[in-house]
Amino acid sequence: MCQAIEANPRASACGLCGGNLLVTYLPVDSPLALVDPNQRGMWRYHALLPVMQPQNAVTLGEGNTPLVRSHHIAQQLGLKALYFKLEGSNPTGSYKDRIAAVGMTRMQELGVTGWAATSSGNAGAALAAYGARAGIAGMLFTLETAPRAKLTQILAHGPRVVAVQGLGRDPAIERGTFAAVRQLCEQKGWLMQITAHRFSPIGMEGAKTIAYEIAEVLGEAPSAVYVPTGGGGLLSAIARGFGDWVQHGQIGHMPCMVCVQSLGCDPITQAWQGGHEVRPIPSCNARISGIQLTAPPDGDLALKFVRNSQGWAVSVPDAETYAAQKMLAQHEGIFVEPAAAIGLAAVMRDLRDGKLDPAAPIVCICTGSGFKDTAAAQALSEGIEIPLIKVEEIKCEG
Repeated sequence: MCQAIEANPRASACGLCGGNLLVTYLPVDSPLALVDPNQRGMWRYHALLPVMQPQNAVTLGEGNTPLVRSHHIAQQLGLKALYFKLEGSNPTGSYKDRIAAVGMTRMQELGVTGWAATSSGNAGAALAAYGARAGIAGMLFTLETAPRAKLTQILAHGPRVVAVQGLGRDPAIERGTFAAVRQLCEQKGWLMQITAHRFSPIGMEGAKTIAYEIAEVLGEAPSAVYVPTGGGGLLSAIARGFGDWVQHGQIGHMPCMVCVQSLGCDPITQAWQGGHEVRPIPSCNARISGIQLTAPPDGDLALKFVRNSQGWAVSVPDAETYAAQKMLAQHEGIFVEPAAAIGLAAVMRDLRDGKLDPAAPIVCICTGSGFKDTAAAQALSEGIEIPLIKVEEIKCEG
């Protein structure tokens, strides 16, 4: 059970310094208590989730997503064991469902009547869906450039959606938006559900379960885990999940955590390369939706986990990300949005640079479904014509 729940159940930051809050738990009696066979999906791990009544969880069946071993791409690259964690298999199509499920469950337990968040799409879709499931109204502040397919999915669930000019491109606007959303929630008695430890430490615990599932399937920790990174929250959560499993003796070591960012919107990579803290960058000129943040709220936290795990950070040009998206679709049958393919692009870049042991197991976190970004999906088939034939011509096509 979570110790922070009783201390201040609505806290989203330290009351003294404004820093991040991380949830800690009372000791589990035995390793067998970590996994509940009577629960499904990610709720099997409720002993390490910050909710009081897991039997009343707000759930749509999230978690237990496939960990698919590569056949063709691994062979082409000379890798012995390359895996893709398909988070697009979650109910709304991304890993954000894990966060929304925990966040909305805790809000329901506290009797909170509303939420507010920022999102370029995936978090908004998850919060809107799980908010509808919980009967909790919400308000979302999004980017001008958010893909229409993502916004359509969000609007279908009924929250109010507003686009903020400059969000995702200007660090001052990002910081101002976060502060304004916090103030709005304080005024209305709502809870922030921005998917970052700095703003939603309770909800972010849901993303740890990705690590638990990977370790259970492999029976060990992989050598390296490649994580698409915008705000830094996902990488931090997965690293904490592997840390939990090390602490409880389920695996023997931490994997190297690899932060993958888009070249042109990569403040965490710049900090890792320069050996300093994360500094906001003046603008973002990368096009990969979902990981466009100039001032990542969990940037320093993610950087700490990268360094402590002996990992590294890598930035990938957009063209290589789109090529990896096409490669996954055509060689593995895996249809993901561009941000979900950036990990594979980074693996190929690191192989060329001699950073990887080809015999070691590697996992790429594929964060969202290809249906999330219809413009990028349509680009995969651009220029391919579909000929019109007569029925009697079919035999000539074989």
